[in-house]
Amino acid sequence: VRAVVTAGAPYVREAFDVATGLYSESNDNVENKYLQIPKLHMAGENDALVAVDSTKKLCEEGGNGKFILHEQGHLFPTRSARVKEIMDFLQLSLSDSNC
Repeated sequence: VRAVVTAGAPYVREAFDVATGLYSESNDNVENKYLQIPKLHMAGENDALVAVDSTKKLCEEGGNGKFILHEQGHLFPTRSARVKEIMDFLQLSLSDSNC
Protein backbone atom coordinates (compact mmCIF):
# COMPACT_ATOMS: atom_id res chain seq x y z
CA VAL A 1 0.00 0.00 0.00
CA ARG A 2 1.52 3.30 -1.11
CA ALA A 3 -1.36 5.70 -0.41
CA VAL A 4 -4.84 5.73 1.12
CA VAL A 5 -7.79 7.94 0.14
CA THR A 6 -11.06 7.88 2.08
CA ALA A 7 -14.30 9.86 1.92
CA GLY A 8 -16.75 9.85 4.80
CA ALA A 9 -14.80 7.22 6.70
CA PRO A 10 -15.39 7.08 10.47
CA TYR A 11 -12.73 6.51 13.09
CA VAL A 12 -12.79 2.81 13.98
CA ARG A 13 -9.95 1.47 16.12
CA GLU A 14 -10.20 -1.99 14.52
CA ALA A 15 -9.23 -0.52 11.14
CA PHE A 16 -5.80 0.28 12.55
CA ASP A 17 -5.40 -3.32 13.69
CA VAL A 18 -6.17 -4.57 10.17
CA ALA A 19 -3.79 -2.06 8.57
CA THR A 20 -1.04 -3.00 11.00
CA GLY A 21 -1.57 -6.65 10.08
CA LEU A 22 -0.69 -5.85 6.46
CA TYR A 23 2.91 -5.35 7.53
CA SER A 24 3.25 -7.76 10.43
CA GLU A 25 4.87 -10.56 8.46
CA SER A 26 7.48 -8.45 6.69
CA ASN A 27 8.40 -5.67 9.09
CA ASP A 28 9.85 -5.35 12.56
CA ASN A 29 8.46 -1.84 13.08
CA VAL A 30 4.93 -2.54 11.90
CA GLU A 31 3.05 0.42 13.40
CA ASN A 32 5.64 2.97 12.31
CA LYS A 33 5.54 1.63 8.73
CA TYR A 34 1.76 2.01 8.60
CA LEU A 35 1.86 5.53 10.03
CA GLN A 36 4.22 6.62 7.23
CA ILE A 37 1.76 5.77 4.42
CA PRO A 38 0.37 9.03 2.97
CA LYS A 39 -3.35 9.35 3.65
CA LEU A 40 -6.02 11.72 2.39
CA HIS A 41 -9.26 11.79 4.36
CA MET A 42 -12.25 13.78 3.17
CA ALA A 43 -15.44 14.64 5.01
CA GLY A 44 -18.59 16.33 3.80
CA GLU A 45 -20.16 19.18 5.72
CA ASN A 46 -23.56 17.72 4.85
CA ASP A 47 -22.74 14.08 5.64
CA ALA A 48 -25.71 12.64 7.51
CA LEU A 49 -23.98 9.26 8.11
CA VAL A 50 -20.52 10.08 9.53
CA ALA A 51 -19.70 13.06 11.74
CA VAL A 52 -16.90 15.31 10.49
CA ASP A 53 -15.16 14.97 13.87
CA SER A 54 -14.97 11.19 13.43
CA THR A 55 -13.16 11.53 10.09
CA LYS A 56 -10.87 14.21 11.59
CA LYS A 57 -9.94 11.78 14.38
CA LEU A 58 -9.20 9.09 11.80
CA CYS A 59 -6.85 11.53 10.07
CA GLU A 60 -5.14 12.58 13.31
CA GLU A 61 -4.71 9.07 14.70
CA GLY A 62 -3.60 7.52 11.42
CA GLY A 63 -0.42 9.54 11.01
CA ASN A 64 0.84 11.25 7.84
CA GLY A 65 -2.68 12.35 6.95
CA LYS A 66 -4.22 15.29 5.17
CA PHE A 67 -7.80 16.30 5.90
CA ILE A 68 -10.16 17.98 3.43
CA LEU A 69 -13.60 19.26 4.39
CA HIS A 70 -15.88 19.62 1.36
CA GLU A 71 -19.35 21.11 1.04
CA GLN A 72 -21.08 17.94 -0.15
CA GLY A 73 -22.35 14.90 1.77
CA HIS A 74 -21.27 11.30 2.29
CA LEU A 75 -19.33 10.82 -0.94
CA PHE A 76 -16.11 11.45 -2.78
CA PRO A 77 -16.34 15.10 -3.83
CA THR A 78 -17.00 15.57 -7.53
CA ARG A 79 -16.34 19.26 -8.04
CA SER A 80 -13.31 19.85 -10.24
CA ALA A 81 -11.24 21.70 -7.61
CA ARG A 82 -11.63 18.82 -5.14
CA VAL A 83 -10.94 16.16 -7.78
CA LYS A 84 -7.74 18.06 -8.62
CA GLU A 85 -6.72 17.94 -4.94
CA ILE A 86 -7.23 14.18 -4.92
CA MET A 87 -5.27 13.71 -8.14
CA ASP A 88 -2.43 15.97 -6.91
CA PHE A 89 -2.25 13.98 -3.65
CA LEU A 90 -2.07 10.68 -5.53
CA GLN A 91 0.47 11.96 -8.01
CA LEU A 92 2.73 13.22 -5.23
CA SER A 93 2.28 10.10 -3.09
CA LEU A 94 2.78 7.57 -5.88
CA SER A 95 5.72 9.33 -7.51
CA ASP A 96 7.63 9.71 -4.25
CA SER A 97 10.97 7.96 -4.71
CA ASN A 98 10.91 6.87 -1.05
CA CYS A 99 7.98 4.50 -1.63
